[in-house]
Amino acid sequence: MHRLRIIVNRLFGTLPGLMLVAVAWDALLVASLAPFSGPLQSLGLAELLHLDFSDAHRVGRLIMLYHSLAIPFVAALVYLVLDRVPIGSPGEKEPGQGLSKAVRSIVTPVTVGYMLTSIGGMTFAYAASASGGRNWIFHGIYLVGLSLVFYAGVLLAIALWPSRRWAQDPDRFSHLAGIPLERVAFFLVALFTLVSAAIGGAAGAFFGNGMTAFLAEDIVRVDPHTIFELMIIAHLHIMLTLIDVMILLIVIRTFRVEGRAHKLAVPLTIAGTCIVTFATWSVIGWEGAHKVINIGSAFLLPGAIVVAIWGFARLIREGVGEGSARPGARLRALLCDPVRFGIFFELIFANVVVTVPGVYVAFQLDTYRTAAYMAVERTILVGHWHVLATLSAVIVLFLIADRLGTKGWVRQAVGWGLLAGSSLSFLFVNVYMFRQPGQEKAWTVPFFETGIALSLLALALFVAVHLVGRFHQPAP
Repeated sequence: MHRLRIIVNRLFGTLPGLMLVAVAWDALLVASLAPFSGPLQSLGLAELLHLDFSDAHRVGRLIMLYHSLAIPFVAALVYLVLDRVPIGSPGEKEPGQGLSKAVRSIVTPVTVGYMLTSIGGMTFAYAASASGGRNWIFHGIYLVGLSLVFYAGVLLAIALWPSRRWAQDPDRFSHLAGIPLERVAFFLVALFTLVSAAIGGAAGAFFGNGMTAFLAEDIVRVDPHTIFELMIIAHLHIMLTLIDVMILLIVIRTFRVEGRAHKLAVPLTIAGTCIVTFATWSVIGWEGAHKVINIGSAFLLPGAIVVAIWGFARLIREGVGEGSARPGARLRALLCDPVRFGIFFELIFANVVVTVPGVYVAFQLDTYRTAAYMAVERTILVGHWHVLATLSAVIVLFLIADRLGTKGWVRQAVGWGLLAGSSLSFLFVNVYMFRQPGQEKAWTVPFFETGIALSLLALALFVAVHLVGRFHQPAP
């Protein structure tokens, strides 16, 4: 029993342990669905276990699946923020040294919340009785979980309130009236995320009373949209954007971006976040808001690129030291750590597999909105946001791997496996998406499926090694 308490404390009593649990949780959900997809469907496990994979409930099932996977991911972001950004009273423990009272007040509801959300959501969505019915108690558990996560978000926003008492390292930070802009950015993202979640929740509250479940890619050509459809469209677009902004801020904080890069990237990020957020909310009542969203993106993208360039320069400096060095030595220094290289690489690579394809479609919208391109447009809509969401998850896994101190061959295997696998899948998914009407690009499927498999193997290795390490670490 004493040994069990030690293991539980290692997993749930520290922020690094909680990060590992969140990653393992999402990995378990993905692994549990693997036998029911692709070539393994022929095994007939769905019928044997009385799981519902019927087309009649597909839309609602996918919505609950997305939330069941996304909420643990958001919890992992919360742990990273709490680990890097000081909160509570100045006299409390520093980030990364344990759970202070303020940190514990946020960690408890977000952890319990994401577990209840996943358990309730996945069980309600997939587990049907022999007669085809569902146990609505699990739907209630799902909603309780979402409510707890929202409550934790409120506490996090309060804890991130920007004030002069957090003004540290004046030479490194950008300040406004003595308040660090970096902290302002964290607070704004937390606040905007709460409002955006409330918009989605408000629309969902009318389900069955004017609100019908739908997938955004299925109504893109519907005109006009209902108020509930516009609310959900705004919700799903801004939530992923704010998640990506939070990831960028965590990267800035983790690697202590400084100097001109910091003074340029953080203000650009704040301006871009405010413009994109308010414009996306405005989609509910203003059709021209889409154009303003592009203006906000024009602020966010340069900020991320500046951080990536600064990060590459730092990796080279750390590898070869100050002064001149041969190009080969610089390249080796850049690539010697695939985890940290991967973090900054993905900030650039996102423009190749997400931004450029998105801009191309925007400029060719008249073509992609024709009847002939209907199926192609839907494929692009689905693939576009899946690539962005997965790319975001890759960066977060790199951040957690770095925070947990992954070393040696495991760091190399996880880093290069995840980087190679995700890059391969992202590139060939884009080739698959951009096809002519009626054109077959089935030859790309083995390539991006290989990339997905390689990424999942890297994830499994990471989780297995660190869980074993936590279980077998000598007791203090």
